[in-house]
Amino acid sequence: MQLVENPAGGFAFLPGGPPYSAGVVALPGFEIVRATLQRPLPYRDGFDLIDRCLEAIGRPAAALCAIELRSPKPWSMADFGAFNAEYRVELETRGILLDGANPVARTNVAPAFAPPEEPSLYAFSYTIPSSSSARTFVVAGAGDLDEHGIVAEGQTLPEAMRTKATFVMDVMMKRLAALECRIDDVTAMAMYSVHSPLDFLTDVLLAPLGAVAVHAFHWYYSRPPVIGLEFEVDMRGVRQEVRLW
Repeated sequence: MQLVENPAGGFAFLPGGPPYSAGVVALPGFEIVRATLQRPLPYRDGFDLIDRCLEAIGRPAAALCAIELRSPKPWSMADFGAFNAEYRVELETRGILLDGANPVARTNVAPAFAPPEEPSLYAFSYTIPSSSSARTFVVAGAGDLDEHGIVAEGQTLPEAMRTKATFVMDVMMKRLAALECRIDDVTAMAMYSVHSPLDFLTDVLLAPLGAVAVHAFHWYYSRPPVIGLEFEVDMRGVRQEVRLW
């Protein structure tokens, strides 16, 4: 994976696919800020909110660099593809795509408790001018899916979940390295699963984080976005987080 610069947005990204990039990192002179919605909005309304927020601070639409969605339930692969096509239109109409490539990282999971009635915007990240030397970034969510299919498909016993978690953490470490960021720059790592991680928490999930594990690890009782997937992780390193009421 090689970084692609997006000067209009103030960040570089790791190419992923049509629905999202694999991760983003702020360019020199910028930093990434994350905004969480106290009350998630249907995602199209959420994009309108993003438009207003960026306009209010004098930032272009291209400054949007990461999206976090919450879905009612996991999708079939076909339905997920259909949703991704609709989602991509929101980026296209705002001129966010870069020569056809999608620079915006994304996490999309389905809460197992109190899910939304429709796909909703939970949080988003954007760049602002900054004199800070801190390297701020967002690593997109990755689930237990490789080029051959679902890792340990249909298995959820502790050893299978360990296998899934090990695979996903390896993806995270590779993306982090490709963004030219360090593990001690991580300010939050989120795990999404309905299965307990306690059997592999310390050696698979916390050990790679080292000292930052004391504040970085969060477990969301949620499922990955596609039926059959059981484990997902994302990461970020930011100095500023805001909550929108």
